[in-house]
Amino acid sequence: MSHPWAPEQGWTAPPRTFHVALVALYSVENAGLRYLSAALRRAGFQTTLVFLRDWVNNRLEMPSEEDLQLALEILSQKKVDLIGLGFISSLHGMARELTLRIRSEFPKTPVVWGGIHVTSAPEDCLHQADYLCLGEGEAALIDLCARLHEGLPTTDIPNIWACRDGEVHRNPVRPLIPDLDVLPWPDTDDFNKHYIENGRVRVEEPWKRTAEYRIYLSRGCPYNCSYCYVSILRDLYGEQQTPFYRHRSVEHVLGELERVRETFPRLARVKIDDDTSFAFPEPWIAEFCEKYPRRIGVPFECLLIPPMLRENLLTRLKAAGLVRVQTGIETGSAEESRTIHNRTPGNQAILKFGELNRKLKISVVYDVIVDNPSATEEMKAETARFLLEIPRPYDIYFYSLNFFPGTALTRRLLAEGVLHPDQVEGRNSKACQQFRVSMDWPRSPEDKFYLALYCLASKSFIPKGWIRRILENRTFWKRYWKPLFWLAWLANLVKMGGVALRYLRDGELTWFKIRQYGDLRKLISQ
Repeated sequence: MSHPWAPEQGWTAPPRTFHVALVALYSVENAGLRYLSAALRRAGFQTTLVFLRDWVNNRLEMPSEEDLQLALEILSQKKVDLIGLGFISSLHGMARELTLRIRSEFPKTPVVWGGIHVTSAPEDCLHQADYLCLGEGEAALIDLCARLHEGLPTTDIPNIWACRDGEVHRNPVRPLIPDLDVLPWPDTDDFNKHYIENGRVRVEEPWKRTAEYRIYLSRGCPYNCSYCYVSILRDLYGEQQTPFYRHRSVEHVLGELERVRETFPRLARVKIDDDTSFAFPEPWIAEFCEKYPRRIGVPFECLLIPPMLRENLLTRLKAAGLVRVQTGIETGSAEESRTIHNRTPGNQAILKFGELNRKLKISVVYDVIVDNPSATEEMKAETARFLLEIPRPYDIYFYSLNFFPGTALTRRLLAEGVLHPDQVEGRNSKACQQFRVSMDWPRSPEDKFYLALYCLASKSFIPKGWIRRILENRTFWKRYWKPLFWLAWLANLVKMGGVALRYLRDGELTWFKIRQYGDLRKLISQ
């Protein structure tokens, strides 16, 4: 179907002779830059997107000199008028180094930074770029480009902090976009994309090399977990008339997916990647479940919070094409969940879902957070016990607790003296080496012991009774943790082999996926 905001259907503003380059570091699937590009193109500006290397699990290092030179050559060839970088906190150091190179090569071309790190820690980014874009960037970036194009002052644009002539102009944010349907679909055209990897430039949309398309149905979140960036955005926008949690219409979503189905040749799965999916009114869900299988018909997966794992909803979503659910346990300890994560424990909802799923047979993955310095040993043991209660089969995505600037948890631990400022991402870059958990990361013997138990709990070929006996005799086994740890590593290897075969069977095993996760030294725990 057609849609008035689709970029390929023409501009709502006359073309302007102003060219913007948007650069992504280690983020081929960066939807944010594609939304910005689509908005700029609709406003009449030209855009070039440069994807400087793809994300590789726990192996993010400064791009090679050869790849940096290729990026600079593209910027030179395109004669761009503004250069934008969007990045997460862990890549702040790389972004700073890249910006120094850009400013050295193009001293008269302004640079704007955006993304969650700039939004959460703008004071740490001052004078490293000419402009900082905080919060939702579509309207702000259009205003900035229009002012630069017309030679007008740029120091009073909402959402933009301007670092001009040694002075910083800190402007407040504008209201949130109330109707997400006014936004264009992400720009996924081929002609304006440049993908740089291993000394080679490909003029193509690199996202189309993957078998999975990630889509976002909403912005914001109805919850406020202490470790999550959502707490930062809530503080930034404060109380206002526009609801913080907003969703797109079904028609707007399906229009995007219909275009993707026509233009992504390897498409085998849709991942609805909202932090909280389908927390929408009943008419929206009913419309989606009726129209998605008829108009899209591609298997999809989504993230659901534990209270939403209800039979009525899951049955309807499965009939519409749902094949996989991801939900957060984070911890099996109710105390840790409430006092540290600021979450309502969802253990009973998860156990109930586990029993229900014996009938539904939906593939499920649970999120678990490890490396929490505030967790007591009893909290860790409670998590192990809970994982052993959940009906198999299931997968686990383990995440290492990283401390991102501005989150409620980071602020609290800094105030308590538990956390040093140098341990916060932005100054630190731990998440570049340990975001999804791999077992090569240095941990205490106690933490390695419990990580091994968590890994074994999800392996259907390891008897639960044997794991429980290990847990009951943990005083002994914590002293002799190494055989257990290497057994867990081997069990992970076996399971990941099964996952690879499943991806191959379903047409989802691409070279991109192998590159991201194929290093045995960095083998993720699942």
